[in-house]
Amino acid sequence: MKRYRCHNSQGFTLLELLVVIAIIGILVGLLLPAVQSVRESGRRTQCLNHVKQISLAMLAWEDANKSLPPGFTFPQQAMWSAYILPHLEQTNLYQTLNLNGPWAYVINANASACATFIPVYQCPSSSIPQHVPDAQGIDQRVPSSYLACASGTNDRESGSRPFVGEVAGSDGLFMMNRRIKLREILDGQSQTVLVGESLFAFEHEGIDFSGNPQVVDHWYIGSAELDLSVPSTEASECLGTTACRVNAFKDSASPINHLELGFSSRHPGGAVIGFADGHLSFTAEQIDLAIWRGLGTRDQREVVGDF
Repeated sequence: MKRYRCHNSQGFTLLELLVVIAIIGILVGLLLPAVQSVRESGRRTQCLNHVKQISLAMLAWEDANKSLPPGFTFPQQAMWSAYILPHLEQTNLYQTLNLNGPWAYVINANASACATFIPVYQCPSSSIPQHVPDAQGIDQRVPSSYLACASGTNDRESGSRPFVGEVAGSDGLFMMNRRIKLREILDGQSQTVLVGESLFAFEHEGIDFSGNPQVVDHWYIGSAELDLSVPSTEASECLGTTACRVNAFKDSASPINHLELGFSSRHPGGAVIGFADGHLSFTAEQIDLAIWRGLGTRDQREVVGDF
């Protein structure tokens, strides 16, 4: 009978197993930031596409009506985001709206539209929910990530007048009732902010310039809160200003008005901004404030230089 020699097979020792686990952990630690960076790059590209679509819709509305849409109307209290819906392939939704207001009287007719998720109005990098259970009397209302630019010099919607949204307080492209024509942009369309992203963040709260508690919220289509006759308006539900720094929420000393009215994002280092000629820019939070303010006005003839 032929004899076979038996060989003892040994598995991993505990030390070898720990070394393998440690190596795997190191590799995961090295790869995870790269994966997250790729994902964020994709989300930022999608956000850029959203701002591009909104910008082109605003310019298409201007081409059809010979002016940009109003920032919002009063007493109807309808927002710019409602008027451009047909140019965002949302004609059917637009036709369900009653924009004759005031908003409190027609809210039942418009509540369903406000609770309809419109992807182009939300940044994929934001932390906002698709729906809020109860907001301003609307069940499952959808928050927004984008504001139209009303000013480059005014940083308030409460306290002393003028307010952002009032004609006297809005040297940008959007305000209450007034419709700006492109020929009124004396600073150049490529150097005038049209629209940009801004955080919806209930976790940011504070006392405004009138002494009232506020949270950072933005919406689309319309709102009963849009009333410039009161000392604490809610123009920031749809309008922003470059008088506030980009990503002002990173400065704990920023007043709540700046968090509400400023352009901001969850993207690292800045926010996506659309200009009146249709081009886009990822604007850094370190941008010189004088240049940033100049980009928010339409006819102040500032020399903004490179940005």
